[in-house]
Amino acid sequence: MYRFSKEQVLDPVFLTKLIRRFQSEQVPRFKRCEDYYRVQTRILQRTMTEGKPNNKLAHGFCRYITNMATSYFAGKPVRYIFKDDESGDLTAKEYKDAILDVFRDNYIDSLNFEVSKEASKKGVGFYLIFSNEFSDLRIKKLDAEAMIPVYSPSLDEFLEAAVRIWSEHDIDGKLLMEYADVYDETYIHHFRRGDGEHDYKEFRVPEPHYMKDIPVIIVWNNEEQLGDYEPVITLNDAYDNAQSDTANDMDYFTDAYLCITGASSMVEDALTGDLDDDGDASNMAAVNLRKNRLLFLDENGQAQWLTKNVNDAANENYKNRLYKDIFFLSQVPALTDENFSGNLSGIAIKYKMTGLEELAIMKENRMRSAQTKMLRIITDFLNMKMNKKWDPDTVEQKYDRNFIENASDIITDVKNLEGIISRETQLDMLPVSIVSDSSAELDRQKQEAMDAERLPKVDLSSIGM
Repeated sequence: MYRFSKEQVLDPVFLTKLIRRFQSEQVPRFKRCEDYYRVQTRILQRTMTEGKPNNKLAHGFCRYITNMATSYFAGKPVRYIFKDDESGDLTAKEYKDAILDVFRDNYIDSLNFEVSKEASKKGVGFYLIFSNEFSDLRIKKLDAEAMIPVYSPSLDEFLEAAVRIWSEHDIDGKLLMEYADVYDETYIHHFRRGDGEHDYKEFRVPEPHYMKDIPVIIVWNNEEQLGDYEPVITLNDAYDNAQSDTANDMDYFTDAYLCITGASSMVEDALTGDLDDDGDASNMAAVNLRKNRLLFLDENGQAQWLTKNVNDAANENYKNRLYKDIFFLSQVPALTDENFSGNLSGIAIKYKMTGLEELAIMKENRMRSAQTKMLRIITDFLNMKMNKKWDPDTVEQKYDRNFIENASDIITDVKNLEGIISRETQLDMLPVSIVSDSSAELDRQKQEAMDAERLPKVDLSSIGM
């Protein structure tokens, strides 16, 4: 985390040093995390002496950890619940429709998932909010390598500025220009430098971004700013090495040398393919050895394969220990583990996923604050554009875990709470597949009750009146 003032960041010389430091300290780490997610692990760069087996077995533990943790936390979309606004200047429905239109146009559910996955891989993910040429709000996910957040050196540690870095290349991949856009609370400051230039230079007049805050939303994965699988990368490497070495041993065994002692010269000639002038005796030895798989030795001769003694049990115990440590330390369960076999109850499965739930809670706390800032920025922009006074604090966020639950048990528990808790709280307890919006469901129930209480319309002419 970088802590500098906005004035420092806007200085071209300082900005150049900041970008250089970021690209040397953080970008290699981000690229390493991306490589491991793509199963481009260190074993693939291993070299061996020519002629020796060199199996390179890469395992996707890191990919599994991120996909599992992200799908459990963000697999089900965030639910935005809009409460009635008490200002009297608007209705909750107008505000809800305006916000949901922005979210729908930007595919917010997919966007939230991808940013969560980026944070899981590299420790941080970014949203960038901007207004396009039609004054419509757009939200874009940025890679961790493309954004430098700069915080205030004060005790508050608020976001002072954000630097987006990008570059242009020609068709052959040659660098043409490097750009740096510095976002503050009001403007976007544009800097660039050409190939061979040392410092960035401001080349355009700062342009307003029309947001009432820095339009960069930062989602940290945790306080330590680490990805979910970064602590177990070395274990992944060790497992790759162990499995690759086992495959090498199998190759060595397949291509083992045949050690022959006390053999006659006839056998030696057959093995080398040398025959005498008439070709009779040694030719027979060659036929027996190569076709009939027969070998004739002298009285004290012997033949055996020259192989390395391998302790298979110790190797398998070592690999099993690495396998278990990877999942234990990453807090992500291995669903193929024997602990998940059998007819387990929902409570038993939840107990085994305690570590994953703790991981999801940390993610939710970070995502909730990021979503709150996003809602505030979007609402402020809509208020300015539409001359409204909508309050983003009237929006609540609800996060549902992507977990297979026993709906019948939940419904039974909800029924047992009848008369103890409010009707809305009961509806909130139901899975999102049954009730996605408890307020809307209550409104529908009220409307159905009113419709049922209405008296049927009677045609008075039919009874002579």
